[in-house]
Amino acid sequence: MKNASSHARKLAALLRKLKSQNPAPPPPAPDPVTQLVLAFLQWDATRKLADAAYQRLTAAMVDSNDLRVSHPDEVLKVLGERYPKASERAGRLLDVLQEIFVREHAVTLAPLAQMGKKEARAYLDSLPGMTPYVSALVMVACFAGHAIPVDDGLARLLIEHGMADADATREQMASFLEHHVKAGEALEAHHLLRAWADAGGAAAGAKAPKAPAPKTPPHKR
Repeated sequence: MKNASSHARKLAALLRKLKSQNPAPPPPAPDPVTQLVLAFLQWDATRKLADAAYQRLTAAMVDSNDLRVSHPDEVLKVLGERYPKASERAGRLLDVLQEIFVREHAVTLAPLAQMGKKEARAYLDSLPGMTPYVSALVMVACFAGHAIPVDDGLARLLIEHGMADADATREQMASFLEHHVKAGEALEAHHLLRAWADAGGAAAGAKAPKAPAPKTPPHKR
């Protein structure tokens, strides 16, 4: 991105401030499929909304395979039509779970632990319905990948607070963050930025004029 040095200084200052204000990050989900479902619920939403939605899903579904064979309308009903991108979210999640089942004959991502990190990320990115946010979060939380997820909410804040150019894509922002955050600190940085985005960017002080974040292309089942 343009102005990378200036963006990097602001990012470093933000992360220091967020680290002093936030408690230790929560542990990753117990298995990659659970993390994947949580990541889909969190993408372009908030962690609070995602956690509540996950509790509703686990109450309504026996397990991840039961979720896989559910009709999109069933998932939509559990999420609620007012959940952000509810219909698209349900469709993408079910498409991904179905493709995992087709490839592995089970709803599991355990084989990724035996792959190299680039190969594992390519596997996730190749799943129909996958989004870069979800694949990045699964990689950094479950497979020690050097990834920092960026969705529309975080992208908008990075632009507003002078840490990204207005015309930068989410992929360019993610690449910038990964370049300026060490691999061993990526998961902590994700949790800090997620908390910042969920709070509307309050920790960074005054906001610049709003700029639109890149949009996700419509998804068709």
